Amino acid sequence: MAVIHDFLQLDRPLSTWPTYAVLPLAFFLFLVLRYIITQEKFRGVPEPPLPSWIWGHSEKVHNTTAGDHFGQWFNKYGPTIRIKAPLWAGKLLVTADPAAIHHILTTKCYNYTKSTYTRPFVERIIGRGLIWAEGDMHRLQRKQVVPAFSPEVVNRMEPVVTEVSLKSAAKIGSMVDHGENIIDMHEMMGKTTLDIFGLVALNHDFNCLEGGGAEIRQKVKKQANDFIKPSGFLAVAALRAFPPIAHLPIKAIQEHGSIREAVTPLALELIQRGKNDDQVSQNKGNDFMSTMLRNGEMSDQRLIDNVVTFIVAGYDSTSGSITWGLYSLARNQRVQDRLRQELLALGREPTVKDLNTMEQLPYFDAVCKETLRMYPVTDPERVAHEDDVIPLRFPIVTPEGEQISAIPIKKGDTIVMPIICSNRLNAVWGDGDTWRPERWLGELPPKDQLVQGWANLLTFSEGPRNCIGFRLAILELKIIIATLIRRFVFTLPSDDFEVQGRYFATLLPIVKGQESKGAYMPLKVTPYEE
Repeated sequence: MAVIHDFLQLDRPLSTWPTYAVLPLAFFLFLVLRYIITQEKFRGVPEPPLPSWIWGHSEKVHNTTAGDHFGQWFNKYGPTIRIKAPLWAGKLLVTADPAAIHHILTTKCYNYTKSTYTRPFVERIIGRGLIWAEGDMHRLQRKQVVPAFSPEVVNRMEPVVTEVSLKSAAKIGSMVDHGENIIDMHEMMGKTTLDIFGLVALNHDFNCLEGGGAEIRQKVKKQANDFIKPSGFLAVAALRAFPPIAHLPIKAIQEHGSIREAVTPLALELIQRGKNDDQVSQNKGNDFMSTMLRNGEMSDQRLIDNVVTFIVAGYDSTSGSITWGLYSLARNQRVQDRLRQELLALGREPTVKDLNTMEQLPYFDAVCKETLRMYPVTDPERVAHEDDVIPLRFPIVTPEGEQISAIPIKKGDTIVMPIICSNRLNAVWGDGDTWRPERWLGELPPKDQLVQGWANLLTFSEGPRNCIGFRLAILELKIIIATLIRRFVFTLPSDDFEVQGRYFATLLPIVKGQESKGAYMPLKVTPYEE
C-alpha cells in the first residue's frame, strides 16, 4: 500500500479515499479477465521461469543491474526469448539476434513503431520531436534536421568542444588543488556536456560549470531517480497494462512533463532571439538553431519540441558515456596508463583529423569503442503494425529438436531489443561482459553475427532511426576523455566500491550502499605527474 500511495502521491492515506479503494479492485478484475482471454504468443520461443505471478519477468529486469537478467537468460536459452509483462499485460518477445534487429530497425523500420506505453511517455518528457515522430512525420523531421548534424558541421564544432573540455579540466584541477579529490564525475560530466550542447546546438551558454543550468539538470536527475524507485516500476507496470492511465491526474505520471516545462521557455526565447540574429540571416550560424531557422521548414512548436529533444537526449546520454568510460579506466589502471602514454606521445591536444582517422591513436579508438559497446543507452521496444515474420540469425532449437529460424508476428505484438545485451552477447563476443579494449585491435567476430550500426554496435541504433547526433556524441567523448586523461589519474574511491547500471532514458550509475543518492559516480582524482 505504501508503494501505491507513493505512486499516486496522495495528500492523505489511501484508506480515506473510497474512490481510490474501488479503482484498484476494478483494475485488478479487468487485468485478470484480459489474462484469461489473451491468446498464447510466440509459440516455441523459450520462456524463463516466472519470478512473479503478478509482476511477470519485468520487476526483476527493472530493479536489478541493467542487462543482468536478460544476459543470463540469453546465455542459457539463446538470444531470443519471450517474457510475461507485469499485471498480466501479455507476453513480450525479447531479442538480441542481429538478423531480427536488422529486420525491425532497418528493413521494416516504419512497420514497427513505439508502443502505446512508450510513445506517450516520450511525448510527456520531450514533446513531439524527432524521437517521438513516426512514419512520414519522422521522415520529414529527419530530413529537416540532418543538415545540422552533417560531418562538416560537426567538425566545425571542435573548437567549442575543446574549449569547454579545457574549462572542465581547469574546474576539476581547482577542486583538486583545494584538497578535494573525490569528485562526482556524473555531475561534472553532465555540466560539461550541457555547456557544450548549448553552445554548439543552440548558440546559448548554459554556464553550468559556473553554476548555471541547474533547473534543467535537477529535473532530469529527479525524474531519473524517481524512475528507479519501486514506485517508478509500479508506474511502468500500470502504464504498460493500461496505457490510458497516462491521462489520469496521477502526479507521478504527469510530472514526466516537468523537464519539457522547464526547457520550453528557454526554447521560445532562443527561437525569438535567433529570428533577429544577423548570424542567422547572413547564413553564418552553424548551430542547430540557426540551421533550422534558416531553412524555415519547421513550425515554432515543432522547433521547440526538437530543442527539448536534443537538450535532454543529447547532453545526458553523452555525459553518461563519458562517465562510464572514466569509471572503466579507474578500474583498469593498466589500460589507463597505456592510454595516457599514447595520448601524451602525440605531443599536443588531438585534432579533429586525429580523432576521425585515429591512425596515431589506435588504442584510444579501442577504448572509446569498448566504452560505447559496454555502456549504451536504454532498450528500445517496438510494436508491429501488421502481421510479419521476423528472421533469426541464431535459430531456436525446441526441446523436441525442432529448429525455428523465423518467428511469426501478429499486429500489435511487442518486441523488446535490449541494446546492452546485444552489444555484450557472449555468443558473439565470447567475453562480452568484460571491458577489454584490446578486442578492437585484434580479430572481431564475423560480420554476419554482428548488427549493422556504428562500429557494428547498437549503441546509436541502426537504420533510418539511428541517432542523428552520433558524430557529435563521439567527438565529445573523445575530446573530453583525451583532455582529462592527459591531466589526471582516476582511481576508485575505495576497494569495496561497486557500481550498478540502472536505466531511465540513459544508463545511470548507482553506487552500492548509496542508492539514496540516485545517479552518482564518485571517483578519486589526482593530477598526473610525469
